[in-house]
This record gives sequence, C-alpha cells and structure tokens, in this order.
Amino acid sequence: MQCSLNPAEEECVTRGREGVPTHDSFRILVVDDNPSDRLLVVRELHQDFPRAQPFEVSNAESLERALSSGPFDLVITDYQLYWTDGLQILDKVKSLWPEAAVIMFTGTGNEEVAVEAMKRGVDDYVLKSPEHFQRLRGSVKKAFQLREQERDRERAELRYKMLFETVPVGLFRSLPTGEILDANPALAALLGFEDGNELLGRNFAAFHPKQDDFIQWREELERQGSVAFIETTFKARDGHVRNVEIHAKALRDPENRQIVYEGSVEDITGRKLAEAEREKLIAELQESSAKVKTLTGLLPICASCKKIRDGKGTWNLLESYIEHHSYAHFTHSFCPECVRRLYPEVFLDMPQL
Repeated sequence: MQCSLNPAEEECVTRGREGVPTHDSFRILVVDDNPSDRLLVVRELHQDFPRAQPFEVSNAESLERALSSGPFDLVITDYQLYWTDGLQILDKVKSLWPEAAVIMFTGTGNEEVAVEAMKRGVDDYVLKSPEHFQRLRGSVKKAFQLREQERDRERAELRYKMLFETVPVGLFRSLPTGEILDANPALAALLGFEDGNELLGRNFAAFHPKQDDFIQWREELERQGSVAFIETTFKARDGHVRNVEIHAKALRDPENRQIVYEGSVEDITGRKLAEAEREKLIAELQESSAKVKTLTGLLPICASCKKIRDGKGTWNLLESYIEHHSYAHFTHSFCPECVRRLYPEVFLDMPQL
C-alpha cells in the first residue's frame, strides 16, 4: 500500500500507529522532492517488503503532517531538498523517535556529508544510482534486523531486571577481591540494608564473622570456576548472624574482559535451626530408646506364691523382678476382697461401691 500525505489521504497514516511492525508491514517515510525518485524507492521496497506501507513526503507541509502522525519504523530521505536538507530531516526524526532507522539515499552528497550523517546517527548512506538500488534494499533489511535485535535485547534486559528485582533469593555481581558491583533487594534485606545500591562498593569479606570463611569459598571459586552449596555465615548490619548458602560462577565481562563473580546467596537460617532441632529430637529419642527396658519371652512363675525365677535360678518376688527389669514401680494397698478377708470389721465400715 502506498500513501501520499495530503489532507484527503491522512487517514492512511493513522491506521498504522499502534505497536511494532509485524513481519514486513513496516511504516516507511520516503522524503524526496523528486516524484520519480520516490517512485523508484517505493518500487525497490516492495521487492522485499510487499506489505510495507510507504508514505511519500514532497514538501515541508506534508513532512510536518507526517512527523505529527508518526511514529515510523524507517525514514529514507534525500540529502538535498528544496526546502531543507537530509541532515535536518535526520535530526528531527531522531529527536522524535530515537530508535527509528534512517537511511540517506542521495546523489548530491559527498564524503563530508556522509561522515556528518553517520555522526548524527544515520544507519546507512546510499548513493542514488541504478547500481545502488539493490544496496538500498539490503540497507533496509539490515536496519530492520538491527532494530529487531535491539528490541530482543531490551526485552531480555527487562525480563532479567524484573527477575533480579523480585526473586526472593539474594543475587550479586562482585570482583574477585570481594567488592560488590551489583546486588538485588533480597540480598540487601538479608544484610540489613534498604536496597542494593547501599551495598555497592562494599566487600563481602566485611560480612563474614570469620575471615577464613570468605577466603575459603573465594579461593575455591578461583580454582574451580564455580561453587555450589557453600554453607557459611553472614553478619548483618544489625549484628545478627545468618546462615547462608552460596552458589557462584566466575565469568568474563564481555565489555571490559574483566573477571567477575556472579551468584546467589540464600538465607538458610530457618533450615539450619530446623535441622538442629531435628537432630536434638533424634538424639533424645535414641537416648530414651537405650534406656527402655522391656519384659519379653517366657517367665517361670510359681503357681502358688507367684515368685519369678530369673536367669541365675533365683526366685524373686513378683514386684521385685518387674522393678528390676523395667522402669515400673509398685505402691502397696489392699483390694476390697482382701480387706473383707483380712479385716472384716473394717470392711463393714467401708462405703460400698
């Protein structure tokens, strides 16, 4: 679809204002005061982008309407225009839409103009000649690919930032010396700070109650390139000591080639307390089990006096034997039958149950 920006056709611009272009349905602004050159540019664009929406600008008025009706995904402009020049167009577009791709397609510029355009952010500078038309198409493809890669990178950075800010586990980047380069809110909270910015420039060594603990996991990280499940302690700002578990890797920063450590710190104080309580309970149960005495097997008992014979052949009173072989103890009294038999006068005065 081709649109010229005049009042009768301005609705054409409005229809494509929302969102990022899908597939090849890009919105392209073609700025050139030569109608034949505009026609050639549009024809070349449709070779690779049949669904592209080119909007043609031929004068200052239509340019202003276009700029107020944007944004556009790509601007292709001539350098020498009878009312302005391509550098002015470039500046206006970049001021409105910094991410928009701009290609200068001209036959009147020179090397000096090309260099200046590059400084101001033009994506490519293509000479206006038949042999360069195909290069124009390639430049457009490359510009869109770069913009899509940039969008992907921004989306990835946004996802990473959201994860970094919201994950309930402490995350960090540091130098091998322990100096903290970046920290998320969870790590700041664990160490008693308001946010991660307060940790920047501080050293992990300062948060270890025992310096040897810091030296140990740092040296292992240097040797192995990564550490996992390192249990140590951190001393928070308020003096409380927390049990933590560290996972970290040594990485090379792609920008400055410097070695940095990236990792996580998880507060396991609750888990350690639960483990200690469980161990204490197990020990108490084991101790109790060792003290338990039980009576098992066949016990030889006298049918008359009810004495029990022990393993040495000695006959023991029933209560003595049970007390010796268990934790049971006896108190002595009389049952109602024995009271009636032995003390009938007392039995008569007892309340009858």
